[in-house]
Amino acid sequence: MILNFILLLLASIATGMFLVNLARGKQYGYMVESLDGSEYFLKELYVVGFSLNDGKIFKLRGKMERDLKKQAKLLWGDQYYEYYANLAWAQFLSLTLLIVSIGFSLSGFLKTEQIPILLILVLLFIAAFWNLSLSKMKEKVQKRREECEAEFPNMVSKLALLINSGMVLREAWRVTAYGKEGTLYTLMKQACEDMENGESDIGAIYKFGVTSDSASIKKFTSAMIQGMQKGNSELADFMVSQTSELWAHKRQMALQQGEVAAGKLIIPLGITFAGIIMIIVSAAMQSMSF
Repeated sequence: MILNFILLLLASIATGMFLVNLARGKQYGYMVESLDGSEYFLKELYVVGFSLNDGKIFKLRGKMERDLKKQAKLLWGDQYYEYYANLAWAQFLSLTLLIVSIGFSLSGFLKTEQIPILLILVLLFIAAFWNLSLSKMKEKVQKRREECEAEFPNMVSKLALLINSGMVLREAWRVTAYGKEGTLYTLMKQACEDMENGESDIGAIYKFGVTSDSASIKKFTSAMIQGMQKGNSELADFMVSQTSELWAHKRQMALQQGEVAAGKLIIPLGITFAGIIMIIVSAAMQSMSF
């Protein structure tokens, strides 16, 4: 009974916080109005999180702030990264406070022995919101990095072929970027746009490497920039050497991924084998009993 009372008291506090910040957060309505409802469900409630983020207690800070802003900058660039980092935090705060308010309010209708189940459900929802809001950008960055690395050897091969045929780097880069669709080529097209907007080739290619968030691509772009500074002949030789190295690296990565995939199958195969053994032993014991 005391536990029910404590949870109802916490529910009242959480509900009051939610309603107060929902009213205060109306000024942030324009920040969620244009969001895609299929990706950001209950987006109208995110104003609660934006309002909470204005205070000192729930303000985005520390390592969480650095990580979210770093990931958002890779995905949306310098212009919008702060907005998307704060949006992710506001989404998590809003949905968490909502589920705490609803979950703890239900405690008044439950028996004491049922309350642990309710608390577990609330924690599971909070974990799901954490994954939805705060881990989503990290997963997007990782997926994009893997897609870039998978296509990278093909891109370098084509770029090397064009440069060795006598084409200047900027034109070879453009032909490669617009010759195929994919995540890596989208980043290359962005570099083309940067070049057209007045950024140097070196600056645009360096930004391309950083945005990919791939250690191998960043290493390649750094070495490529050094070749550009030395001259076209150095650059052509560098591209040829990199092509063979990258294909060898891709074959090695494919073998490693195959080993990892095979390792993941060991546990389910072991469980299946154990189940079969148990069935056989059980059948044998039953036949012996007769």
